[in-house]
Amino acid sequence: MKKTAFLIVIFIFSFIVFALLKTPAAVAVNLASSHLPKGLEIGKVSGSVWQGRIMQLRFDGEQINNLSWDISALTLFTGQLSGNLKFGNIRDTSDISGRGDFSYGLFDQSIALTDATLRLSVERAIKRLQLPLPINAKGRVIVDLDEYNSGAPYCDSLTGEIASPNIDVQGLSGWFSIGPLSGQLSCKSGDVAVLVDPDNRLGLEADAVLKANLDFKVAGFIKPDLTLPKEVHDAVKLLFRADRDGRYPLNL
Repeated sequence: MKKTAFLIVIFIFSFIVFALLKTPAAVAVNLASSHLPKGLEIGKVSGSVWQGRIMQLRFDGEQINNLSWDISALTLFTGQLSGNLKFGNIRDTSDISGRGDFSYGLFDQSIALTDATLRLSVERAIKRLQLPLPINAKGRVIVDLDEYNSGAPYCDSLTGEIASPNIDVQGLSGWFSIGPLSGQLSCKSGDVAVLVDPDNRLGLEADAVLKANLDFKVAGFIKPDLTLPKEVHDAVKLLFRADRDGRYPLNL
């Protein structure tokens, strides 16, 4: 009798695991639709819950294409949901693209990312910033995360880099390059911090912090290189006042 009961339990457990492994991703998305953010538009879904693909995701004016995932079912026994994500086309500079390994805590809802990369256009990034002057610029922003752990308001730990290999800006006489910009990412009391590398043509040396409610603060200095167009120097003089060293303090 005990042997029969044990076999029945094994059969039921195996059936549940098999059913979960074979559950179509489209069915799972449909079941979870009521819990997803309002305004999230989901395109064609294919594959299974554990290995699937979504052709397009649209939210808050942004679109991610060709999102695919691979999740390890075995990590569920440790209270984690782990796997990797890929999205976008790395060769298309106008596309948001990236990849990364992730882990989600089923009990504490914590999120961890390792070896993650995000690529987006400078134009997209500028749209999310409140700059003192309107700027038309183009280029690519690349975010490389060595490690990220979620916390309040944004992080518990963070190490990585944000960089742009080259940024072109449109001036009165045409486009010109301000060269590369980069900064080291870290977590300060839950806020995301960026320490800008001062080796750049703008002479930008700054510490930027993203605080709660998307409150973005920048403190530092700027001293444009003499090789940059006169309009760059004029704009800086219009917005800021030089100190004794010829640098222009930033406090945005």
